[in-house]
Amino acid sequence: MEERTGIQREYVQVRRKENGILTYGGDQGFFDSAKGAEADKRKQTSGCGIIAFSDLLLYLGNRDCAYRIPETEPYLNHVLQQKEYQNYYNTVYRFLGGLPFKGGISSLRLMLMFNRLSLRQGWGMRAVWGFSGKKLFDRTKRMLSEDIPVILCIPMMLLKKDKKDGIRFYERAAEKNGSFSYHEKAFTRAHYVMVTGIVEEEKDSYYEISSWGKKYYMNCKEYDILIKTHFLGTILGNILYIRQRKRKGTE
Repeated sequence: MEERTGIQREYVQVRRKENGILTYGGDQGFFDSAKGAEADKRKQTSGCGIIAFSDLLLYLGNRDCAYRIPETEPYLNHVLQQKEYQNYYNTVYRFLGGLPFKGGISSLRLMLMFNRLSLRQGWGMRAVWGFSGKKLFDRTKRMLSEDIPVILCIPMMLLKKDKKDGIRFYERAAEKNGSFSYHEKAFTRAHYVMVTGIVEEEKDSYYEISSWGKKYYMNCKEYDILIKTHFLGTILGNILYIRQRKRKGTE
């Protein structure tokens, strides 16, 4: 038996130009043929944080009209064509200030820009970037239970001895006995993903994630070990924790 806590509606979908397949969230690979300035090429190599932020705004706008903004309005409540999504990404890219550095967008900038947007729109929401791994799982589960997908960062490895370390992504398959098996499909580091669910099984728990336009699973224990055993791991590897501000006079 398993228990899933996750978002409550269809996640962002984009129809790929080359084969018509629907994605599970945005994909920085849409820009793999980007030509021109170095900053434009970074959309493909370092654009995962902006993809996650873009998808967060789309999901919130699709979920509730109170969270619709001029930047997302033309792209809501339908399956996006790849070109549409690229145009939308470029809108959010400009809002966030682009990617001036090769390492991608910082977690603190994502936090600051979300809070600026929340203030501008009167959402009453506040985002903080976590600096400890102690509450990460519980905070992620709490956001998902409130139907808010969670931007999570897999940390870069700062020390030379750790450069080859990272995290495994799994795909899962249903077995005849009703259980699921997990098979490694990717290995990465220094990468933002979107958590759309938590699957808790008898022996293990997994983050259900969107990355590169696909659904993967990431072992919660493996992620916890990664961030707690590497230099600055719980700061560089954490989540954008979003909460509704309490109004004055309410508990």
